[in-house]
Amino acid sequence: MNYKSFADISTDINNNLFKLNDGGYDLIVGIPRSGMIPAYMIGLYLNVHVTSLDALINNDKLTSGVSRDTRVPLVFAMDAQKILLVDDSIVTGKAMQLALERVPDAIKENITTCAIYSDKKNKPDIDIYLEYVKRPRVFEWNVFHRRLMKTSCLDIDGVLCVDPTEDENDDGEKYIDFLLNAKPLHIPSTKVKALVTSRLEKYRPQTEQWLRAHNVQYDELVMLDLPSQKERQRLGVHASHKADYYIKSGLDFFVESAPTQALAIMTASGKPVFCTGDNKMYAPGLSQVLTKSPKSLLTQWEHSIAIRLPDSLKKAIKPVYSALVMRS
Repeated sequence: MNYKSFADISTDINNNLFKLNDGGYDLIVGIPRSGMIPAYMIGLYLNVHVTSLDALINNDKLTSGVSRDTRVPLVFAMDAQKILLVDDSIVTGKAMQLALERVPDAIKENITTCAIYSDKKNKPDIDIYLEYVKRPRVFEWNVFHRRLMKTSCLDIDGVLCVDPTEDENDDGEKYIDFLLNAKPLHIPSTKVKALVTSRLEKYRPQTEQWLRAHNVQYDELVMLDLPSQKERQRLGVHASHKADYYIKSGLDFFVESAPTQALAIMTASGKPVFCTGDNKMYAPGLSQVLTKSPKSLLTQWEHSIAIRLPDSLKKAIKPVYSALVMRS
């Protein structure tokens, strides 16, 4: 699973400005909605006006900030002589084609089409693309709003809602109040196949009530069937509980909030895990192993083994792992 974040798209645009600087563009036009972010980034780098597709078609008056003038002063959108029409990515080319069909014939010859990411190296239906990113791929700005959710597992705390504070996490009345009133974070736009959480089974009614209140659609809610928070902490089965379901489910994607658990789930399952806590994709593969330091590899191996061991054995092997890591 290839992943691009907001930070990545900024870096990728910056590294590919050589493909754009000689174009002499005096207006950057973004295709709403995903195309607007890279359009504004490019416009700021090149110091030219930026507008939306609708504003171009309507020949709206252009504006800019008060801190600096644009390199080429324009009053109206159709005053532009060289226009860069931008979208975040291209696969079928349908979105770009539909956008071009809406542009008045009088200015079509002024337009160069651009996508930041292409799924193919040879793309005849686009004038410029900046980076090749093969499928399957997912972007930070749409990860919770696409069909991928239908074959995904999502954690709840730190993903759908904020994590409880230490004070709220009392396994009692304060925790119940948290469960019913937790502030939402990422609410998916489509149905999720499975919500897989380390919340205890006894809190299913409160969890389901919150999910209904925030219109979270899902097929299955998988909780941890243990009597208390203290027992859950003693066993340390947060990651293994999630990894076991991920493996057995045959699903393609897991979203987790804690980096340590994301690494452990990925290592145990051999499948990709997106972590909202550090905004990274944890993905298995030989290239990942070869680029890791010995210390990182020991950490990964420790997770893959230790999350499945009894607590007594975990305590016994901890000094051995610590000594190995110190020597690496």
